[in-house]
Amino acid sequence: MPNFNFTVDTNPMADSIDGVANHVDGTIAAVIAMQTAVVFAEQKGTEKICNNINFGFYSLVRSQISQKIATHRSKVAAKIMELQQQSVSLIAIKSRMEKDYQMLASRYTKLFEILNKTLRARIFELDKPTINFVYKDVLPTSNRIKRFPGSTSTNQVESIAHSQMISVSNTKYNAMRNVSSMQDFINNSENQKSLIESILSNKSVTKPTVKNIPIIISESESLNVRQSQWKITQPPLKNNINSKIEDYLYSSITSLIWVDDDQSNLSRVKQEFGNFVNQSSLSERVKNQMLSLLDSSKWQKLIS
Repeated sequence: MPNFNFTVDTNPMADSIDGVANHVDGTIAAVIAMQTAVVFAEQKGTEKICNNINFGFYSLVRSQISQKIATHRSKVAAKIMELQQQSVSLIAIKSRMEKDYQMLASRYTKLFEILNKTLRARIFELDKPTINFVYKDVLPTSNRIKRFPGSTSTNQVESIAHSQMISVSNTKYNAMRNVSSMQDFINNSENQKSLIESILSNKSVTKPTVKNIPIIISESESLNVRQSQWKITQPPLKNNINSKIEDYLYSSITSLIWVDDDQSNLSRVKQEFGNFVNQSSLSERVKNQMLSLLDSSKWQKLIS
């Protein structure tokens, strides 16, 4: 059997394989670059989607909050208008009640004055001779002795000195009362002037600032209606500030909170009150009762 020997040149195939290897490497690099680009694009797309979702959710929540704010704002405006109308109505009712009270008080005052005069006339009629004797005979005589001592046209020689002494004594007493009244008036005026100077300030205010205004809130029981009444005392101010302060206090007077206070401030109040009581012309029993009421009182302070 014959044998054939062929010699095949593999260099072209090797060269081709080398070129294929280079193309394969380029393909691998392209695939890697494509995968990197795809991953980057997916990441960018995901971030964009998340941002859009977040913005949409934020816009939705903001829209709902804005709608709720608008709804509540309209409700608040309506309530404010209603409260203003009720305030005007209450002020009108208060004014009408004050006028009615004044009218009723004036009517009943006149009625009781008429009753007093009628009862006085009836009582006088019960014992008319005695009443006439007292008011027509005794009273003029005693008034004449008090007001015109020693002023008779004729007198005995031995009684002239006594009449003159009585007249001089009466004149001295009246002069002493006048001097004492003038002294009290001057002292009170000076004390009031010193007190006002210690409270008031001459400094001018050029910008908005906070100032403390002394106000006295007192509660008393009326003898006519037997109910508690509030009274607000304050210094006279301009620009309708007094009425604003009264409106605010009367509207918030029920919400004021008083708590028990220590005895540090009570000693000064007791001292000042004791000075007023001692200087008064009341009886000792009334003075002692006033001081005992102050000692038994409960000292409180306002916190709001």
